[in-house]
Amino acid sequence: MKYSVYENIRKIRELKNLTREFVAAELKMSTSGYGKIERGDVDLTVSKLIEISKVLEVSIEFIFKFDVSIFFNDTNR
Repeated sequence: MKYSVYENIRKIRELKNLTREFVAAELKMSTSGYGKIERGDVDLTVSKLIEISKVLEVSIEFIFKFDVSIFFNDTNR
């Protein structure tokens, strides 16, 4: 199953035990605004992706190539 960048961002955040509230605060945005990013409801700019990668402490390449199936048994999708 191929996951989107948005899904990868959410899964990486969860693996790092970070809350949406924490990441949103670090990005200086509302929790609901950040939630829209994770759901893919808004277009993700390169600059915002760079900011998110810094908060998550991973490279942008890692976000794109992250394979959630290694960590999550998501057979219901």
